[in-house]
Amino acid sequence: MQIKVENLKYTYSPKTPFEKVALDDISFTINDGDTIGIIGSTGSGKSTLCQHFNALIRISHGKIYVGEWELHAKKLNLGALRQAVGMLFQYPEYQLFADTVKEDVAFGPINFGKSKEDADILARYALELVGLDYDEIKDKSPFELSGGQKRRTAIAGIIASRPEVLVLDEPTAGLDPQGKKEILDLVTELKKSYVKTVIMISHNMDEIAEYCNRVIVLNDSKLLYDTTPRELFSDKEKLSLTGLEVPHAVRVKNLLEARGIVLQGTPLTSKEFVELFKGGAPCAK
Repeated sequence: MQIKVENLKYTYSPKTPFEKVALDDISFTINDGDTIGIIGSTGSGKSTLCQHFNALIRISHGKIYVGEWELHAKKLNLGALRQAVGMLFQYPEYQLFADTVKEDVAFGPINFGKSKEDADILARYALELVGLDYDEIKDKSPFELSGGQKRRTAIAGIIASRPEVLVLDEPTAGLDPQGKKEILDLVTELKKSYVKTVIMISHNMDEIAEYCNRVIVLNDSKLLYDTTPRELFSDKEKLSLTGLEVPHAVRVKNLLEARGIVLQGTPLTSKEFVELFKGGAPCAK
């Protein structure tokens, strides 16, 4: 399902002393099947942009097409749109609310018109899909779960409604390195078997480099770049304008270059870096 953004503008508290331009004439297209990273400094407009995709923020200027939906239209089937575009907010475990895990995960399907029986079937499927034992945890309070289990339960609550697009706002925030890897590997598996398109906001450039095929860079409410991670992180001039950190592999490469060791190629991940040396990577001193 393609998402097309045309000349999108958004201003908080317009015509007041607190007026703040969050998005200024943004245009780009997300293709069906993309795993796209949305990056930029704090306050650059990332979350505001993504909250437009399922009309949590309604369009004031510009147009957005999400598959068959015209989000700029006056009349919009919000239920159908939000079923198709699932959104996971930062620290989603804080949004768990029901008495049991099963009730929490089944809430979305019931809200979108499924019977209780069908919603329970979808809840079982979603919980098992994210690697949780349904029979073991279905009757537990979500607040009894570990941090990683809570995050997986929150993801299950989104995918139980069978979205085509999954929007993730800092999906690994607050997790330890192992927990981060588990969540991102889970998202990769969901992408292979279940969700067609993934949109991910992240401040972690290693995550963007490893898991995304495209990256949108926002800066001070404007679209700075729409490119691939490899092109972005290989171009020092582009990076200098973003104010963002680079992936660890790129940082090590730059440190080697500062010492006169120039690698032929730009590894974006630690795995690529190791493979570059295992293969006898050519370099200049």
